[in-house]
Amino acid sequence: MRSKRRSLLYAVFLVLVFLIGDVFADRAEEVTPQIAAGYFHTLVLNSDGTLWAWGFNGYGQLGDGTTTNSNSPKQTGSDNNWVSIAAGYFHNLALKSDGTLWAWGNNLSGQLGDGTTTNSNSPKQIGSDNNWVSIAAGYYHTLALKSDGTLWAWGYNAKGQLGDGTTTNSNSPKQK
Repeated sequence: MRSKRRSLLYAVFLVLVFLIGDVFADRAEEVTPQIAAGYFHTLVLNSDGTLWAWGFNGYGQLGDGTTTNSNSPKQTGSDNNWVSIAAGYFHNLALKSDGTLWAWGNNLSGQLGDGTTTNSNSPKQIGSDNNWVSIAAGYYHTLALKSDGTLWAWGYNAKGQLGDGTTTNSNSPKQK
């Protein structure tokens, strides 16, 4: 009798472990809603991983493929795997769940990090790395951390905001 009870309790325990583990696994995939404000535009990351924007779009900072302003939220693309956002003066950054980094909007000082100074009106991946974990956008510069703890910066640097000991702009990420 004791052996049957022990077996039953063990089976119940295994089922509970399986169910609780499954609940926590689902929560790990949820996205924390976020909001970020640029100079004349706003970004929102919904809990379903979709990205929305509205406001001034003169440099493509709404990421909808246009430069048309919008006074109501418009979805930025159709992806639903965004996990983090940052808004600069007229540019934006976002991380996807696969660790890739994306940027769009004004690129006057290379703040999009794509090696150019050409604006982008839709999100474009910055390099091929997939270990980005944190992002920040300044006036015309960008900062990002990788999972190995390294800090990267690019864009406008007239006041030394890239931390590289110079006042020279960089249009691609440089490790600090």
